[in-house]
Amino acid sequence: MPKPSPWLPPQRYWQARPPRAQRDWLLCEGSLTAALVALSHGAFRVRVTHEGWHRPRPDERQALRLSPRHFARIREVELLGHDQVWVTARSIIPQTTLHGRGRRLRYLGSRSLGTVLFRERARREPLDIRQQDGGWQRRSCFRFHGRPLLVQERFLPALFAAAQAAKLR
Repeated sequence: MPKPSPWLPPQRYWQARPPRAQRDWLLCEGSLTAALVALSHGAFRVRVTHEGWHRPRPDERQALRLSPRHFARIREVELLGHDQVWVTARSIIPQTTLHGRGRRLRYLGSRSLGTVLFRERARREPLDIRQQDGGWQRRSCFRFHGRPLLVQERFLPALFAAAQAAKLR
């Protein structure tokens, strides 16, 4: 029997009770990249920390409905504003998603995956959230030209500090 997921779907957000400042970022439905670019006044960049073929974690397989034998392109990045890491992200892109129009997702380099997804009007499924190790995280499945991929983002305290400082100006 599978363990219950620590991820909370929309109908269970109330159990997490994120503070308002964190909740606004966690539940932002538009492009997170666009919001980070705006907050940083363009001083934004993506730093790839890892990229390669791996088997997704059990909860990732479950979210993508993959069998344990499937491999996926896993990409881990840091999203920086003013040279501070504001968000870390992990993308799980099944091999089948990387065919056809999905080929462009293979070689993103330091480009933002979110920019591609929102420019191409990928369909986002509802966000799941959780608090783990003192930090807030969210994840959502996207349908990129009908094929699935999973994006998980961890929001770091430096982001919330920058957002609060921007409000005080």
